[in-house]
Amino acid sequence: MRNWAEYDLGLVRRGDVRVWLSDDAIGGWRAACRTTPGGQRRFSNLAIETTLILGVVMRLRLRQTEGFVRSLMQIMMLDLAMPDHTTLARRRRTVDVREQRWKRKGPIDIVIDSTGLKFFGAGEGARAKHGESRSSWRKLHLTVDPASHEIVAHELTDDDTADASMAGDLVANSGGNIGRVIADGAYDGAPVDQAIRAARPTQSPPKIVIPPGTSSIPTKGEPHGGTERQRHAAQIALRGRMAWQRQHRYGRRSLVETAISRVKRINGGRLTSRIFGAQQNEVALHIKIANRNMLLARPQSQRIR
Repeated sequence: MRNWAEYDLGLVRRGDVRVWLSDDAIGGWRAACRTTPGGQRRFSNLAIETTLILGVVMRLRLRQTEGFVRSLMQIMMLDLAMPDHTTLARRRRTVDVREQRWKRKGPIDIVIDSTGLKFFGAGEGARAKHGESRSSWRKLHLTVDPASHEIVAHELTDDDTADASMAGDLVANSGGNIGRVIADGAYDGAPVDQAIRAARPTQSPPKIVIPPGTSSIPTKGEPHGGTERQRHAAQIALRGRMAWQRQHRYGRRSLVETAISRVKRINGGRLTSRIFGAQQNEVALHIKIANRNMLLARPQSQRIR
């Protein structure tokens, strides 16, 4: 660890409970007057997002979030209206969570993975009453930069969506300047490679580091067709999987598990919303908070050889 003192102070700052509203949040609290027919909104997108983020950070439900932010405004002596919990529940479905991409100085690697998030869905009580074990789940697909630990892109789907089918969308949403795409064997297959290639500009295709399945490994020394996947299989046949992993730095894939654990420490592995649109925005808030926490405290480690 090369920055232990700075990292230690950052971890302490994550627990700082002093909460204040910035001048930008106060100035943009009221919604701008609309020029089209329809009702006038009282609260801006920024006001709803700020209130929901405070609720997530403090682990509060919507009613308690309303009370917390109302008391905060009284302490700050601000003459601002506070969105009630019904307004928060309604606007949570449509709020536009602003993405804040970190600055990049060059090409980055991205690691793809997914995890499940439980929620209390329709019919959950009846299933519990009749002894059914199946729960309601959403699947969170995400990409992580293993160098900076930033969660670069994410998608929320139902639990029946295959991991491999989301690879192209995740790569497309991860922005430009991607050097390598790393994933585990669940993403192995020509369709995934084709989807990744189709999602990137033809002049800057990323390297794809996905271990082929055992059935795809040829006999040692057998000629291959020349595709990237076939070259990986030939290297594994020649030198073994561990040597292949070291050569392509496949071990960095484990850092996506660390990112998933950061998100689950925020939401406890479950979603509070029942409507899919609100769940998408809820996850976007969780990921935004996880990325902000990494800006407060980010380890810089160096391998000792």
